[in-house]
Amino acid sequence: MTKSRPPRRTSPRDTALILLLLILIIAVAAGVRIYRLDAHSLWSDEGNSAALATRSLIQIAADAAHDIHPPLYYWLLHIWTRIFGLSEAALRGLSVLLGVLLVLVIGGLGRRFYGTSTGLAAAFIAAASPFQIYYSQEARMYILLALQATSTMYAFKGFLYREDRSLPAAGQPPGKPLALLPPWGIVLILLWSGGLYTHYFFPLMIGLATLLYAGWLWDTQRRGQVGRRLARWGLLLLATLVIFAPWLPIALRQLLVWPAGLTSATGKDAALIAVAVLGSGPTAAGEVGQWWHWALMGVALVGVLPWRDDKQRPFWLSWLMPVLWVVVPCLMMVALGLFREAYFKFLLIAAPGYALLLARGILGPARGLRPVPALPAGVGRLWTTGARLSGVFGALWVIVTLGLVAALFGGALGRYYGDPTVARDDYRGIVQFITATAQPDDAILLDAPGQIEVFRYYYHGNMPIYPLPRQRPLDPVATIQELDQLLKHHKIYALYWATDEADPGELIEGWMNDRGYKTLDQWRGNVRLVVYVMPERRPPDEAADALNLRLGPDLLLLGYRGWNLTPAAGEVTQLQLLWQAERPVAQRYKVFVQLLDARDQVIAQRDAEPAGDSRPTDRWKPGEIVADNHGLLIPPGTPPGMYRRIVGLYDATTGARLRQLNGQDFVTLPALRVSRSAAQPPLDALNVRYKQHFDFGGIALLGYDRYKRGFGHAPNTPIFPGDLLHLTLYWQANVKPRADWWFSVILSDASGHTVAKMQAPLVSDTYATTLWNRGEIVRGEHDLLIPAELPAETYRLSVILLPDTETPAGTAYLGAVKVTRPGR
Repeated sequence: MTKSRPPRRTSPRDTALILLLLILIIAVAAGVRIYRLDAHSLWSDEGNSAALATRSLIQIAADAAHDIHPPLYYWLLHIWTRIFGLSEAALRGLSVLLGVLLVLVIGGLGRRFYGTSTGLAAAFIAAASPFQIYYSQEARMYILLALQATSTMYAFKGFLYREDRSLPAAGQPPGKPLALLPPWGIVLILLWSGGLYTHYFFPLMIGLATLLYAGWLWDTQRRGQVGRRLARWGLLLLATLVIFAPWLPIALRQLLVWPAGLTSATGKDAALIAVAVLGSGPTAAGEVGQWWHWALMGVALVGVLPWRDDKQRPFWLSWLMPVLWVVVPCLMMVALGLFREAYFKFLLIAAPGYALLLARGILGPARGLRPVPALPAGVGRLWTTGARLSGVFGALWVIVTLGLVAALFGGALGRYYGDPTVARDDYRGIVQFITATAQPDDAILLDAPGQIEVFRYYYHGNMPIYPLPRQRPLDPVATIQELDQLLKHHKIYALYWATDEADPGELIEGWMNDRGYKTLDQWRGNVRLVVYVMPERRPPDEAADALNLRLGPDLLLLGYRGWNLTPAAGEVTQLQLLWQAERPVAQRYKVFVQLLDARDQVIAQRDAEPAGDSRPTDRWKPGEIVADNHGLLIPPGTPPGMYRRIVGLYDATTGARLRQLNGQDFVTLPALRVSRSAAQPPLDALNVRYKQHFDFGGIALLGYDRYKRGFGHAPNTPIFPGDLLHLTLYWQANVKPRADWWFSVILSDASGHTVAKMQAPLVSDTYATTLWNRGEIVRGEHDLLIPAELPAETYRLSVILLPDTETPAGTAYLGAVKVTRPGR
């Protein structure tokens, strides 16, 4: 076996340049991990980390014994938070540090296996990796797991290097017996033990190292001491097992009893997901199959080829190690049924291997392929020289592929930092909304109860909290008895998260849908906030029977009941619709309830399948009367005045409304009078999607919502030419207005040319700004027509405020609007 070549001497100038590049890479790694560190709310598991960190080390171990994660990370976080505190940034700061260390270790590993340039390239890729950055900004153990995995490979390389230097060449006399417990062996024991006490997926790395060592033994068996080498590797494994033995029974018990919610994935699906997640992080899991993910994977596949490298000894190990490091975790996740969104983070253990492959794919073609002795001479020359990109072409390959990596990583990071649709579960925003809108007789329902830690991290009020179900599996009798207590409250804020495991039969949500009037149902990441108004304990304020209004061929609206018909802005009006099917219904229809102003702008809306989605129409029995409860929240900031109410049904698949016999596709109910709220709502109660503050003197713009008209429930729906872009603008009067303020909305192209424009009063002709009070917050609903002939590209959206119709008071930039063509 040929021994490793001694490292080439590096000049002081080159050393200084390498050091400078390394410092720049570490600075970038730290910067992108610290940037907007507390922009996202803690999510449920991070809340558990925060709660455990406040407990004693003994209590942490006791609590972790009933969890699915060992205690080492929580012990480290406990020590960390005693120094730096429990703020969001402080909790995540430990992961930032571990993430930066991971970049260093990946760079060092790349240098040991492939040389300095590959090591620096791998460090750069790791520094900018959206996948690694995401988990470097999360107060969980996964970035620690990746660091331990990479450190294991680094120590493994050191272990082999020392063994290689201590063994004689093949056919030479045997040398001095190898030490049974060398220094690098002790490092491996410590790393393996730490990994086992960090996460139950870590044994994969011990198995991978053992597999590679078995290949090394087979390759070097002619150099002797095979039995002794087997013995000392077994000693490393045994020592690790002894250290982990106190926790082993706990680990086995939790792995066997924990409800995993496993799922199966085809090899194709798993490959698509792995390519997307390894390249762009977990925010890309919903965008599998995109060309840029495959372009990045293509570079990594180029890295699989046997390129020349400075330090490849033995060659097969340095080639095989990153390949197995990426492939084996993916195969293991498929085999264990773990390829679902909740477990994509397990792929982080493969991210360092992916970074190494990318680095080799970038630099390898400029060096050329290794000679392959088994090939004929002519083919061998073609193999080693024809595949090399020399001179300007090699430099061009490096520049283009590095640019591709930087562009793709930059795009993914831009989305991660700035797109609210990929934010973590927003418990902070939920608590702010609850605090801003709750009344003393309201209550909070947490389904599943595992949310209690993160919820209490943010919520410090006095409302009663019902974490249900209290046990697994759910006890129906005990759970319903506790649910009955909710009837004494006026409004319930329900947070639904991980209900497939906690309440697979949906007993809790079904009970709430049957009895409550659902007024709000929105996703905040993977947690769902649903607000119910509980039934009134008094007769209705309005009632209509025997309407028998036919909608479509099979369905009748028999009547309705209504409460609170003169609500103030921010209050809820309750409506119970009574439906009947004359014959079996094949389709599933949704009910819509809308509040419209004089311009037919939708002021408030509820869309749901009957009875809070719990009584779909295709399950109705002919002749059965279905009571369908709806709570219609009058949004805070709604101008006072009279508003129309309409209800109806539409096909849940096509969106086509059912019509009455007269051709009308809705039923009109008596109008409501909305009054001005006695107190101005806090900004958090407005639920503004884009919070931006622009001060125009007498009037301020607090923020806005924008989406395709009719798609407020799906604000990311593409905008096509000919569509109406709906805008909700949130205004506040800094002083009592003396003029009738107007505004213009302008859509302009990259050259600054106006392609669409609309001018109107801030709210409407019927509620001019001269009627506003000082400090009053008012929302205005407006539509901007996107011209039918407009090319598909990205446009700038701006608002110009006009204290009169001629004089602008200022301009506010509202961001970019992407117009696409159908099918693109």
